[in-house]
Formats: sequence, C-alpha cells, structure tokens
Amino acid sequence: MRPSAALLLLVPALLSAQAGGLDAGRLDPAWFGPGAAFQPSKALGFQWLKPGLDLRGRAVQLGSWEAPAWVLGKRDLKDQTFLTRVEGAFPAALDRGLRRGLKGSVPVSTASGDVHLVGRIVDAIGQADDYMAAGRVALSFDLKLVDGKTGELLGAFHDTLESGAPDYIPGRFELWSEDLGRLLAVPAAPKEGAKRVQGPAPAPAPPALPAPATAKPVPAANPAFDLKDALSRIEGLRRDGLLSDEEYQALRKKAEEKAGSLR
Repeated sequence: MRPSAALLLLVPALLSAQAGGLDAGRLDPAWFGPGAAFQPSKALGFQWLKPGLDLRGRAVQLGSWEAPAWVLGKRDLKDQTFLTRVEGAFPAALDRGLRRGLKGSVPVSTASGDVHLVGRIVDAIGQADDYMAAGRVALSFDLKLVDGKTGELLGAFHDTLESGAPDYIPGRFELWSEDLGRLLAVPAAPKEGAKRVQGPAPAPAPPALPAPATAKPVPAANPAFDLKDALSRIEGLRRDGLLSDEEYQALRKKAEEKAGSLR
C-alpha cells in the first residue's frame, strides 16, 4: 500500500481525535514541565491554566524571548529567512495585544512583575524567494506564565499561525495576544472538589429511584469538532510531502463536510 493511501485510512482518527495531536509534533511538553495538561482552544491553539488562577493584584513582566527551538529540526534557508524577518516584531506585538485584552485589569511591564511571561518560536515555514511562488507561511510558538518567586508554572500556550504573506504574521500574533489577555483577565475555574468555606453542609441527597423499564438511554452528544485544527493538520501533511494535491483537496472536503454535518 502506498504511504499516501495508508494516510487516507487514518483520516477518521485525524478528524475525530484532534486533541492528542500536539500540533503535529510542534508542541514539546518538556519545555513547559509536567504540570501542563493541554486542551485544544479555538482562540489560542492549545492552552492550559492552573485551576483557580487569579491574577488580580499581581503584575505581569514580559521576559526576553528565548532563541528559536526548531523542534522539528532546522528547515530550509527560506524558512530561516522568514523567521529572521518577523521574529523581531513579536515582543512588541505581544505587549500591545496583551494590554488590550487585559484592559488594565493586570499591569504589564518589561521591567518588573511577580508573574513572568516567557516565549519562544519553535518552527517556521516561509515562501520561496520567487514572486511567482504560491503558498502560505506558518509560524509556531510557545508561551508560558510562571511565578516569579517560585518558578511554578501558572499557564501554558502553544499555537501555529498561518498567512498568505509574511508581513501579516505579526499582526495575527498581536490579535492572538489580545485573546490571551482576555483569558488572563478572568479568574480561572477552581479545581473540582475544592472545599467550600461558606454556608452549612448540604443535606445528603435521597437515593435515586430506579429508571422505568421503558426508559430509553439518552444518546451521547456528538464530540466537539474543530474544523480549523483539522485543516491545519491536513495542511501540515501536505507541507511535509505526505499528500498529493488531489489527496489534500479530498481531505479538506471531507473535513468541511464533517463540520457541516455537526452544525
């Protein structure tokens, strides 16, 4: 069986079990530490927040970005050229977007703060140096939020941004950073089973009555399906040379049909 044909057999798993993909290998959990348990996010790619995290009364310091990691191995010259072209704009874009999203609820500074936000770029895909060349650029990055005193991980984020032109990527990252600010402005949900300290303990619930013999089981809800994430994975297979154009179009169509059927 040809490799491309074998890949087509894996399409159902690709489309239905996206959460375990870790962005086609671009997300390296080791950089964040064992505390992060990533979940897919429509706005931020992959994210994790410490349960109950509340940044009110604290301040965020934007740390210097680490050197690019190239977790999939160093790419071609065009990819490194693209990264060099855009990476200098990322710290300022993060600063502007984060401030807009937080709306003053948490101070942001590059000089001081008891919570540190650190970032790095982990992969980049540029266009050929040819004005006739078609295609999209993509850039993958990590951000982690850590306690400035203890080093405890408070939040972890990873995403891959794509665009038809290199100069659009910093703007897209600024919008992404604004979404991050909105998330951090709202206290996170506490851990399940956390003790409540207010009010008397509730009375024990009476035992549940057995269901009537004629009761029918409630059908399970359709699993969540993220079309954007599925298309990103399919695009990654094509970039890695594992799909022909015909197979790429077929997979895109299948993903779009699946998304339409779940609406």
